[in-house]
Amino acid sequence: MNTFLHDVISSLYSQNYNLSKLTYVVPSRRVATFLNKTIAAFLEQPIFEPIVYSVEDFISHTAQVEIASDVDLLFDFYNSYLKIEGNNTADSLDEFITWAPTILKDFNEIDRFLVPPSDFFNYLGNLKELEQGHWSILEPKTEMIEKYLHFWKRLELYYSQFTKDCTINGIVYQGLAYRLAFAKAEYQSTQYSKETPIIFLGLNALNKAEEEIIKIFLDSNNAKIFYDSDLYFQENEYHEAGRFIRRYKSHWNYFEQHNLNITSNNFNAPKSINIIGTSGPIGMCQVAGKLINKLNLESINLDTTAIVLADEALLLPLLSAIPESAKHLNITMGLTLDKTPLASFFNQLIKLKVEATDQGFYYKNVIAVLESHFSSLLDQTAVKELMNTIHKENLVYIPFLEANQDTDNLYINQLRSEVITTTNLINYLSNISDALQSKLIENENKRLELEQLLGIHSVIEQIRSIIDVQSGITDLRTIQYLFKQFLPQKKLDFIGEPVKGLQVMGLLETRALDYENIIMLSVNEGILPAGKSTASYIPYDMKIKFGLPTYTDKDSVYAYHFYRLLQRCNNANFIYNSETNSLGGGEKSRFLMQLETSGIKNHTINHSLYANKITTEKTDTLSINKDNHYFDRLGKIAISGFSPSSITSYIYNPIDFYKSKILKINDIEEVEEDMAANTMGTMIHKTLESLYLPYIDQVLDRIHFKDIRERLNNAINTAYLDSYNTIHDPQGKNIIMYEVARHYVSKMIAYDEELVKNGNILIIRKLEVRYSTTIEINSIGSVKLHGEVDRIDELNGQIRIIDYKSGMVGKSNVGVEPDNYQALITDYDKSKAFQVLMYAFLFSKNNEFTECVAGIISFKNFKEGFIPYSVKNGRSFQPRPIDVFELEKFEEQLHQIIIELYNKDIALTAKDH
Repeated sequence: MNTFLHDVISSLYSQNYNLSKLTYVVPSRRVATFLNKTIAAFLEQPIFEPIVYSVEDFISHTAQVEIASDVDLLFDFYNSYLKIEGNNTADSLDEFITWAPTILKDFNEIDRFLVPPSDFFNYLGNLKELEQGHWSILEPKTEMIEKYLHFWKRLELYYSQFTKDCTINGIVYQGLAYRLAFAKAEYQSTQYSKETPIIFLGLNALNKAEEEIIKIFLDSNNAKIFYDSDLYFQENEYHEAGRFIRRYKSHWNYFEQHNLNITSNNFNAPKSINIIGTSGPIGMCQVAGKLINKLNLESINLDTTAIVLADEALLLPLLSAIPESAKHLNITMGLTLDKTPLASFFNQLIKLKVEATDQGFYYKNVIAVLESHFSSLLDQTAVKELMNTIHKENLVYIPFLEANQDTDNLYINQLRSEVITTTNLINYLSNISDALQSKLIENENKRLELEQLLGIHSVIEQIRSIIDVQSGITDLRTIQYLFKQFLPQKKLDFIGEPVKGLQVMGLLETRALDYENIIMLSVNEGILPAGKSTASYIPYDMKIKFGLPTYTDKDSVYAYHFYRLLQRCNNANFIYNSETNSLGGGEKSRFLMQLETSGIKNHTINHSLYANKITTEKTDTLSINKDNHYFDRLGKIAISGFSPSSITSYIYNPIDFYKSKILKINDIEEVEEDMAANTMGTMIHKTLESLYLPYIDQVLDRIHFKDIRERLNNAINTAYLDSYNTIHDPQGKNIIMYEVARHYVSKMIAYDEELVKNGNILIIRKLEVRYSTTIEINSIGSVKLHGEVDRIDELNGQIRIIDYKSGMVGKSNVGVEPDNYQALITDYDKSKAFQVLMYAFLFSKNNEFTECVAGIISFKNFKEGFIPYSVKNGRSFQPRPIDVFELEKFEEQLHQIIIELYNKDIALTAKDH
């Protein structure tokens, strides 16, 4: 395979140019290495390396300026801004940072495309005024309108002052470098000659400044240009990949007398193209690893193979997926710090402090930090303790650590300390960085993470030096912004041979380079091409008017890189994310669809979907034999006591009973940011207990209910704060849940009050009373039972045992079929009947007993009122008082279910529901 670089050097060599005396301008610095290797292949004697500029370096050289970093430019721009506005009327630095980065990007575009500044800013100011309905003629204007119009009118002044300051200092932003380079291009072109011209090669989507500069050099006859084009997309006037080259060919005077070099016809050559869909980023990396392994097995030279990441965030998972058989690996793109797990950890640390409120730290932010393995590395025990506390106490906000509050753990102390100033925040990050460094140094396997940490620590110190100089930085969010700005500028470079072995690169790094075998990941719409999203204050129509690039231009850039890479390859594997519920997932790139419908006979296109194999065979019903551990735990339960819920959990599903009671495996309690049903139930119980407790053993009357209603607000508020473990009033969805709970309590009070109004005598005897008893069972011995009854009252002389339920309960749930008491222990739908009978049984063992009624009040079925235990008679359930005879029937079933629990020959078998 002859590469583009080979064809360029071959052409120059055939024209007898001294290759070492020429100056070359290439798309990127990476191309220079391959260009020098290509030149060396044409020479018999060693030579000094020729001068090779990347486009950006060439512009800086031509303009004779240095390009500053984005962060330095931001502060330089602020100083220029202050010269215009003055300290009294200017935005603070914290406010300035919220809008200035976008303005700088727009300045960049204006200069790169040589837009006349005065015309542009006048037009923009007028347009903004028109957009707001002629605000300038409104009298009087609000302060907001005045400030809005003031900003757009003075934008040209900001631009002029900033460009003036940059030019004087000789340190500029990229766009200004282009404008200055254009101004000096005619002189710089004279520094070359026909014998030693400057060679532009592999360039495509030129901005206006680049176009004009190159045209000046070409018109001087001291330059040559080589485009990497193919007839397939060059001659098709609708193909977006050839859009720029077609324009240059038709509009540049140079091409009236010169051919467009180099135009090939390689795209139509035979190619094997595999389009592979798979689920998620990890799936794509796994497929890439398998393809590399396959190439190795086929003895294909990996020196001519490239893995191209359309989404560079996949670098780390890809490295884990590349097989060891790929002995030589060159990662050309490096790893920017913002793509590392450690950067995510520090971003979470900052977010924790920035989003703190008067109530403390939001639990999701705290948990995000604690769940990081870096937190566990610092202090695993303390992390677990804090996690348990958050879940156990249902802390939506974790309060700040008081100054006098003693703690033995430095890390947790730092996490829970309130950060007020930007200096506090930097010190906090620095302290955690130091603590992490000491941990990582101890482990030789953590070298990569240690390198990441050293880079992050340097970022922290850079920000510290900035806030030491810039006194206007007082907002913690500014530190957050600066941290995110600095991270992408720091890169971890991987050691590798640049021209040997498997090459891993981003799409832009493929410019002017060719490979026989390509594996490209994330070939999805929204990633390749990237889509319409862009940060700019310049409206779309105005970009069209002034010749600024739009998303259609950017799409054409992506199209060119994609198709150019395909030109000379033999085998191309395109992997896309088929997962429909993810960002950039589900829809493959339109470039792949174009390939599928291109109809090129020499292209063999294969489609496949890759998925991890999932076993779909039906599994046997889970069954667990009762072992010694089971009986040991059962014995302990018998001593502490079986509750109604523990027995009904066995009735529902013996495996659930085994997990929760024998193995003590409980579901992790989630923090209830929005009140859960069980928490609302607890709140209702506590409110009713508080309201009725003063009137135990009293005959309730209207005066009592008047007092109860007057105390309702305080009682339910106290119950909310206690149940929800907070000191703040309900917010968001909790307001609704709070009002629902109040509604249920009010209806319960109204229900009781109505009983009294109708002449009934109602006496509350017990509230939230706990009973226990011990029974003797043959072959087992003593077994303890216990339960907590919500309410015991006396209505017209009859004892009622009442269980509150916040869910829906009907008569059939509290009733049984006649003479079918066994359903109590075999049918979970009868679990409510089992519970009230067990409460009655416990009551009978702790009080003088002849008869009672037991039942449920369902807050979601208040129309039924008190739903007593009943027995079906025909089609309806008839209430049945619970007497000694009824309890004897129940006790028989109780013995039977407990005997089953102890029967070693009956395995614990899962039930389907």
